[in-house]
Amino acid sequence: MESGNGTVFYAVLLIEAKDREGQAQVLSAALEIAEDGNQDVDGRFRALVAVGTLMLKGVVKSIAIDFDVVNIAKDAKGSKESKVAEVGADIELVINNNC
Repeated sequence: MESGNGTVFYAVLLIEAKDREGQAQVLSAALEIAEDGNQDVDGRFRALVAVGTLMLKGVVKSIAIDFDVVNIAKDAKGSKESKVAEVGADIELVINNNC
């Protein structure tokens, strides 16, 4: 899943299939991509969207929090790239709300 390609697709597919293990695996990969400082903007954005989607609609919100998604979201929120900053803020909302 280099550069975040496919992470959103797999996230949605696994949410629909209610596959907790698969969601956790995609979450782990997406978080790794989102943390990678060498990622291009679009790859990081797609990975963050996958993380947010899995947290909001999937069953892995607590796993994401255990994987330190709070700091990943905070870092993204501080990005100079507006779409990355927006999705970082959205992830923070998901973390702070009982969605």
